[in-house]
Amino acid sequence: PTLNPNQRTTMKHIQRMIDQHGGYEAVRTRYLRLENPPFMRLVIEVIGGPYPNGAYEVSIAHYSEQNGDAMRDPEITFLVVPSAEGTTWTPLTFENSYLGAYQVVAEASREGLIKVKQTQWMKELRSFAKQWDRNLKAQGFMEVFERQYGAAIGATTEGTVTRQGDGPQGQ
Repeated sequence: PTLNPNQRTTMKHIQRMIDQHGGYEAVRTRYLRLENPPFMRLVIEVIGGPYPNGAYEVSIAHYSEQNGDAMRDPEITFLVVPSAEGTTWTPLTFENSYLGAYQVVAEASREGLIKVKQTQWMKELRSFAKQWDRNLKAQGFMEVFERQYGAAIGATTEGTVTRQGDGPQGQ
């Protein structure tokens, strides 16, 4: 059976950053932290996997601080399953610290399979994630990624990169 197109690669710009950083294992050891004022810091982390089916659990979050505490606004965790047909990003959880909201919409089994717990929330989170991914590109996070980490695979573990001989960015 074919997947619903809305299920496949809802986070294509995030996926591109992960790929350019060296893949899921590279992001597991060197998470991405993108500073792009005036927007909140964006953090991309691999927090689980690999599962037997090749899936990984990935956290995407905007962070700020309130009274010294890290605040997520929002954080969505996904089960990301790569395949020949394309990568599937399935939302697992949603958190917004400012609203005191935490919602589990699905769980991953030990095999990396999905058990949906809240169908309507899943549909809404898929739609939200797709728009969030488009917004991240429109807000310049792809350019910030290339400035901070370089376009080369696994370019750095530091937040800022200065390479000799680099001309102006912006291809």
